[in-house]
Amino acid sequence: MASRLNVSELDFDTIKENLKSFLQQQSEFTDYDFEGSGLNVLLDILAYNTHYNAYYLNMIANEAFIDSAVLRDSVVSHAKLLGYTPYSRSAALATITLTVESGSNTAAELTIPRGYNFQSNLIDDVSYNFVVLEETTVTKSNTQFVFENLTIHEGNFVTYSFTHSQSTNPKAFFTLPDENIDTTTLSVSVRPSASNTDIATYTDVTEVLDVSATSEVYFLQESRLGYQIYFGDDVIGKKLPDGAIVTVTYLVTSGTAANKANDFVPTQTLDGFDDFTVDVVTVAAGGAEKESVDNIKFSAPLQYTTQNRLVTVKDYEAYILQNYPSVDSISVWGGEDNIPPVYGKVFVSLKPRANYYLSLTEKQRVIDEIIKPKSMLSVKTEILDPEYLYLIVNNKVKYDSRKTTSSETTLKTAIRNAVIGYKTTNLDKFSSIFILSKFQDTIDSVDNSILGSETVIRLQKRFEPTLSVSKTYEIAFNAPLHRGTISNKLLSSEFTVYDATNVLRTVIVEELPGSFTGISSIEVSDAGIDYVSPTVTITGDGTGATAVATVRNGTIQSITITNRGTNYTKAVVTITDASGYGATATATIDSRTGTLRTVYFNSSAERIVVDSEAGTVNYDTGLITLNDLKVESVIPSDGLIRIDIESEEGIIETVRNTIITIDEDDPVSIVTTLSRSA
Repeated sequence: MASRLNVSELDFDTIKENLKSFLQQQSEFTDYDFEGSGLNVLLDILAYNTHYNAYYLNMIANEAFIDSAVLRDSVVSHAKLLGYTPYSRSAALATITLTVESGSNTAAELTIPRGYNFQSNLIDDVSYNFVVLEETTVTKSNTQFVFENLTIHEGNFVTYSFTHSQSTNPKAFFTLPDENIDTTTLSVSVRPSASNTDIATYTDVTEVLDVSATSEVYFLQESRLGYQIYFGDDVIGKKLPDGAIVTVTYLVTSGTAANKANDFVPTQTLDGFDDFTVDVVTVAAGGAEKESVDNIKFSAPLQYTTQNRLVTVKDYEAYILQNYPSVDSISVWGGEDNIPPVYGKVFVSLKPRANYYLSLTEKQRVIDEIIKPKSMLSVKTEILDPEYLYLIVNNKVKYDSRKTTSSETTLKTAIRNAVIGYKTTNLDKFSSIFILSKFQDTIDSVDNSILGSETVIRLQKRFEPTLSVSKTYEIAFNAPLHRGTISNKLLSSEFTVYDATNVLRTVIVEELPGSFTGISSIEVSDAGIDYVSPTVTITGDGTGATAVATVRNGTIQSITITNRGTNYTKAVVTITDASGYGATATATIDSRTGTLRTVYFNSSAERIVVDSEAGTVNYDTGLITLNDLKVESVIPSDGLIRIDIESEEGIIETVRNTIITIDEDDPVSIVTTLSRSA
């Protein structure tokens, strides 16, 4: 009796072999040569058909779950079951102040209508249209009409009308014909019939708890045909009457392409006025592309868990990402996790896709329009800027020139591209981790000729000083720092200060080598008796620490440090005297703290110290403090002071609002030195 056909294999060759094995067990085909017969073609057809069906059924099974689905239609459908609507393309927003000169005109008010247009400056040789979404009226001030903080959106207004037919469209679904819609600008109005001029404005709804049978609402969804709106059924939302005319207006936008537009010109007169001045308050930002499939798969389950309320950290992350899609990365933490703790507050840090920071206007808009309506009344939200921790990468690469035809220039370019690729993949986001060993693996795998590499990572922070004001600055690296030597120490970029003789000097901040781990204080634990002239001796694994004792009525009242010494991790204090006894004391050692000073170089290249105690550096916590620093000007053109120091560890993790990155535009950020093997 023939054994059963094996149906567990799914690839073509194995299926065909299983069919052959099954047939060869029949007496009619015991010695049959399948390869040389016409039956072989039939076996191919059977195997292909089985393989196709197996593949098809496997793909259907994958599309049945949001985790494994690949097609956008499938993922969007699963998201809909979770109450999640993927966000559309978003228009870039800019804030301007428009001043209109009235001349001798006596008009007291001026209105800028919805849909009024501005043309932007060229971005990659393309100019973009910006429009006013909300009609705004101002009164005259002297001879001018001033529209302050006017928000304009990139895109072009389009309007469509649909006539509802109960017989052909009983579910009242209407497909919007444009693909690049910003659905947040969608406006829907309904006339009951062609003969009825009453117009009702319908509102978008995502929650049905407060929707009654008479609520004038519409629903929005994404389908394979495009974006669709649909209406209620007289149970949840008001039903459209037969013959109703639905009018929709929205922006068709270019998304991210218009970000950073910073110059705008009105394209038409305004009630006859044409003397305009446009001042840009905030450059265009916030433009974003349609939500990707991967992002939908990530965000939809998270949004479902939030249930449209903001309580936990994950609630904030999911809800903000859904409603503010121009964010590239987000970090949220409670006030209890802040340093120092601030109870009753939630801190949010947002990294936009098109810039380093959000403007103050955008921050307030996110708080007022997105966070406040869903957050608890007793909890305040503060949006903080990201703090960028820049990596300065110094690569020393040894290679075998016999194993490559590439020039050194080509090899350096390939290594640079690999560094940028690592940055793009692993850094530039909150909660990212830099791992030196994996980074070096990336460099070593660039070319077969590379024998090995050594990478030194310096960390850099940048800050903008307040000019001509004495101020204490705290610069938090939030990572352990390497204590310096003469040739490898903390350094800053140049800036100017006045020295003690009131002469303006161009200085840098530098670390004073050997200025760490000294004795910071000595506490008397037992005052002893009968002391006259005690000697204080400090012993331990460091050198140079000295102190003197103050005696009153034969007892040790206090011990004063006269030299902190260096390199101490352990220290013992001994008090000796010809007549006294019993006194004991304990030394407190600095927690790896270094001293910073400001210096300049004279015409003879001699180092001249301006302030020998300009600040401190805590190597363990990575906190740098600059005390009472009065900066007059900054040498770099961007107005920022840079401080860089070598990292203590090869694994650098971020906390709270810190982002690790590499500045591709800085020529010293990626330096590669090549050497040939002997």
